[in-house]
Amino acid sequence: MRFLILGDSHIPDRARELPEWVKRVVEGKKYDVILFTGDATEYSVIHYLERHGKTYAVHGNMDFLDLPRFQIIDVLGHRIFLFHSTEVRPRGNPEQLWEYGKTSGADIVIFGHTHKRDVYAHKGMLFINPGTVTGAWGGATKGEPESLAVLELEKERATVLMMRDGAPEFLAHYRYEEGWQDV
Repeated sequence: MRFLILGDSHIPDRARELPEWVKRVVEGKKYDVILFTGDATEYSVIHYLERHGKTYAVHGNMDFLDLPRFQIIDVLGHRIFLFHSTEVRPRGNPEQLWEYGKTSGADIVIFGHTHKRDVYAHKGMLFINPGTVTGAWGGATKGEPESLAVLELEKERATVLMMRDGAPEFLAHYRYEEGWQDV
């Protein structure tokens, strides 16, 4: 299954619109699922994504939108926990993120809030933060590159493509054997 993962757009407060390269990524391929990590700040981004695939979106700390705080998606024998991670202090703390994953029974945790793209396996869970899709500044940053992630998920394998400023930045490969591990 192919997942498009993006978030922290902050439109229109900190960015006017999605970058053109992001629109090409969204419209250029078929995604089974689109995951939005919060801080859309208006519905236009969510509605745009919904026109291009099954979309799950969560509420961010800057959202005044009627969105859930978290979503759980069960697919291919895996459980994905999607949330903004506002509650995690310090931001992006791997141990706290792992606790949220464990509590929800997830083996994949997808989060936002830090505006910093990241992919790693920790204690058998896979963690993905797509960063900020518009390059918007955040509470702990002065601005990060525009970024998003594409997850190719199979029962025993996962590949994450991180895109930065319109170009592939890196590929990360994982295998599932009683938990996620780097390949």
